[in-house]
Amino acid sequence: MSSGGLFINSNQSAIIAENNLQNTSNALGQSLQRLSSGLRITSASVDPAGYEIAQGLNSTNLGINQATRNANNANSLVAIASGGLSTIQGMLGTMQTLATEAANGTTSSQDAQAINSEYNQLASEITQLSQSNQFNGLHLLDAGGGSAYVTVASAGGTVEAATAGNFSFQIGYNANTATNQIAVSISGTQASQLGMNAGTVILSSGSTVMTATEFISLSGINYYSAGTGGGVSTLGNLGGFSTFQANAAGTSAAATSVATQTSVDLLSTGDALTALSAVQAANVQVAGMSGQLGSYENRVTQILNNLQTEGQNTQAAYSQIMDVNFASQMATYTLQSTLAQSGEAMLAQANLVPQGLLTLLR
Repeated sequence: MSSGGLFINSNQSAIIAENNLQNTSNALGQSLQRLSSGLRITSASVDPAGYEIAQGLNSTNLGINQATRNANNANSLVAIASGGLSTIQGMLGTMQTLATEAANGTTSSQDAQAINSEYNQLASEITQLSQSNQFNGLHLLDAGGGSAYVTVASAGGTVEAATAGNFSFQIGYNANTATNQIAVSISGTQASQLGMNAGTVILSSGSTVMTATEFISLSGINYYSAGTGGGVSTLGNLGGFSTFQANAAGTSAAATSVATQTSVDLLSTGDALTALSAVQAANVQVAGMSGQLGSYENRVTQILNNLQTEGQNTQAAYSQIMDVNFASQMATYTLQSTLAQSGEAMLAQANLVPQGLLTLLR
């Protein structure tokens, strides 16, 4: 700074006061912006590194929030399916009671007719429930409309599980499906898919002896067969039932058609015992499905707890970087406001300094 003196063309004191006032005004404006927005970093230029970290945390938090909603939806889906299975379990209990009653030798023919009718109505209702049990338009218990199936290899066949409905839930915020998705498989519960109790029946067609698999479900009896060397077998002696196809090489292949007895008949003791066996198998099947869905519910609940904790910590980390400390910022605002008022007063005083020259000109 130059030595003291009075100059008309340059008021150094006013320039200094103006610069200080401008700096104070900028700081005061930034303080007001932080207090009004609640953010410490109001733009990327304020703290580039902090802004970048905070945006990454915010992206993670958004993913966690959606994953939490996904997990809640998954829990709802599983709960609806579990509720349907619980209802089916109750109906199976009634069907077991009916089949046990029908197998008793003291049942009159009139009573047997009534028991048989009720049994088949319940079997139809189980199918109806499995087809109507839905979440957001997704069918949960009918395995996507699939039917029970068998694999046929050479002569004979093997009864497999009913087809299942498969659901994948995105319960994480990353693309790695191994750690961020869970898969839920729900087997079909239509009457034709429950009670898969298989036995082998030896048949003859002309001079050829064939083996058929008898698959007993709640709704009836299905027969599956293959020729002794693979190929086509016609099972006319089963009441004009359909033709079946096996892989010519004798390897596993699905039957091309299925012969179905439309209903289970409880009018004889033998048939009632067959139905009772199917109901007992269905009970075990549905109980296993209920247990599996229960384990899914427990797993999703644990995932929800973890997502909640992770979401809280992520949000706290984001807030620590981005949000303003109001107590500290108010102190800064008060200081800058006071400096602004002082600066304005000093600038006014500095502007009066050149007027001292007028006394020299008189």
